[in-house]
Amino acid sequence: MAAKKTEKKNPMTIINSHIKAGEFKRVYLLFGDETYLVQQYKDKLVNALTDVEDTLNFSKFVGEESDPAEMISFCQTMPFFADRRVVLVSGSGLFAKSNDYLADNIPGLPDTAVMVFVEKDVDKRSRTYKAVDRYGETLEFVTPDERTLTIWITARVKAVSKEIEQSAVFKLIENAGSDMNVIRNELDKLIAYCMDVPRITLKDVNEICISNPEDDVFQMIECIARGQKSKAIHLYHGLLDRKEPALKILFLIARQFDILLKIKLCVREGKTDEQTAEITGIRSWLVKKYREQSDRYSYEQLRTIVDKCQEMDYKFKTGQISDTIAVELLIVEISGGYKMSDM
Repeated sequence: MAAKKTEKKNPMTIINSHIKAGEFKRVYLLFGDETYLVQQYKDKLVNALTDVEDTLNFSKFVGEESDPAEMISFCQTMPFFADRRVVLVSGSGLFAKSNDYLADNIPGLPDTAVMVFVEKDVDKRSRTYKAVDRYGETLEFVTPDERTLTIWITARVKAVSKEIEQSAVFKLIENAGSDMNVIRNELDKLIAYCMDVPRITLKDVNEICISNPEDDVFQMIECIARGQKSKAIHLYHGLLDRKEPALKILFLIARQFDILLKIKLCVREGKTDEQTAEITGIRSWLVKKYREQSDRYSYEQLRTIVDKCQEMDYKFKTGQISDTIAVELLIVEISGGYKMSDM
């Protein structure tokens, strides 16, 4: 008999549904890479459960010195003129490995208490984790995909009675990456900048938001492909002036050409944009942009350039050349010799 497939949880949906219904589990564990969402939904859940100023019915434990016995004792005391007692525990390390005391006492938590754990290190094999998973909710907040980020950005803009162009949303994500703290800060800047207009445009994002070094590297490679050596060098010096390390720039150039090489192979194999995005690790709406750039090279040219990037990296690491000179020499060597491929 085949094992039953576990349905993937959506932590935001679960917390929102519990709050809406006014019915809560006795214990929650919030964790994951997306710290912004962890903190946001921790606050949302705790504020729905209790008044954090009510010290008679709310207790907070922070750090690895937190005592599980004190937490359980607080939970087992009846609430004072309130529906429940709430314990919030942050960064205790109790889920990095098994804590037998906590695991043994979670099943017996009274209906008048709720424990909320917010942890960084979580071992899903531990008894503690398994106890929460069985008697409460284990909620992992992973880095959101582009669709989730797009919906979230659009909703935040709509909440302040504005609209945002789809191209502006894509550019914001492209610049800021998937870190929601960074996106939130950039979005707040955009909203303030566009206070007197109803719609946020791509032009606004380009004018006010942080610049992504990868954008300049992409432009640099465009210049290299067109034989515009001096312009490529100018862009490189601009990155250095912005205190971008030469070794990081070398890595970005190598990564960019490696992506172009992979896209060239995906085109040969007839992959869809979605499949190509998954293989290369770029966002699906960028595939067309990268494919157009890869069309400027043959497969052999891309292979040669990737090898040259590795050669310069080796020369730098073995002390044969300085990092800044290595990158400039690489740009000079690969500029000007490549024409639009016949593919």
